[in-house]
Amino acid sequence: YYTSIPGSCNFETQDQEWTTVCGLTQDTTDDFDWSISNSAVTGQTGPHTDHTPGKGQRFLYVNSSAQKEGNRARITTTKFFPASLGVCRVRFWFWMFASRQTGVLKVYTIEEHGMDILMWSSSRNEENKW
Repeated sequence: YYTSIPGSCNFETQDQEWTTVCGLTQDTTDDFDWSISNSAVTGQTGPHTDHTPGKGQRFLYVNSSAQKEGNRARITTTKFFPASLGVCRVRFWFWMFASRQTGVLKVYTIEEHGMDILMWSSSRNEENKW
């Protein structure tokens, strides 16, 4: 259900097409980048599959094991979302488990004058699941 609604993305695209297909862009001023992966790439350090049922296998990820504290990997939406009266929802699945190098996942909105507003954050997932 969630992969067929407007604005959703399951990352089952060619390697670099996810930014166009999913309406996302890499921040050119961050320290490292997000990539499309599957369990063959992440191996022992990541999930075995994505969260979607069926044939889905790919997911967006960052490898934090080679990064230094304070480094950032950032993506942003390429489309503006209209202002709402508490009706707008952002739904995503994440996997952060069993790594000392796992950082903090943060979700911001940017208000009309350009100020980042922290909406949600997590420093790690306690269970080995999405």
